[in-house]
Amino acid sequence: MRDMTLPQDLICRPYRQLARNARLANARLDHACMALSPGEWEAPRTSFFPSLKETMVHLLNADRYYIDTLRGERPGLPGPPGSRATAAEFAIERAQVDEWLLGFSESLTVEELARRISIPWPERTLSETVADTLLHVFLHGQHHRGQIHSMLSGTNVPPPQIDEFILADNGEARVEDLKALGWTEARLTR
Repeated sequence: MRDMTLPQDLICRPYRQLARNARLANARLDHACMALSPGEWEAPRTSFFPSLKETMVHLLNADRYYIDTLRGERPGLPGPPGSRATAAEFAIERAQVDEWLLGFSESLTVEELARRISIPWPERTLSETVADTLLHVFLHGQHHRGQIHSMLSGTNVPPPQIDEFILADNGEARVEDLKALGWTEARLTR
């Protein structure tokens, strides 16, 4: 019988790609929010969280919460949450959190994906794999990035494209984003 085991790299690659997508999409949303007129980031909007700021802070806080469960004995993020008074100040912390998650995802092994972690919940403690926890983090992030994108439609700043980063043959759509982050196309293909 033929060995049907997938190579470790192929198993771990989707998590790296999702972390890269989150980093790039968040950077675009941060850039858009920094271009808003004064007061627009905090202005009331129609969504589950009533402003761009509150939605973005919720997503950042949730990411920090799950990162705490993922990191175990690993060194964590630097210090307490940063200043979130403006979109520019918020973007600094967002980038730190995204870079941690990206580094974690880029160092994953199949064994690490299978590791079980405990996630404190209000009524109980959840026991999940790193793989399922990461999928939840990335899906939760995409859900709220969609809300942020929609809320930007009601501002003077056009919502940026946030979903084309994974396709290898779509490099022309991300040239400036990669340049701003100091990344190359080669980083996206490993």
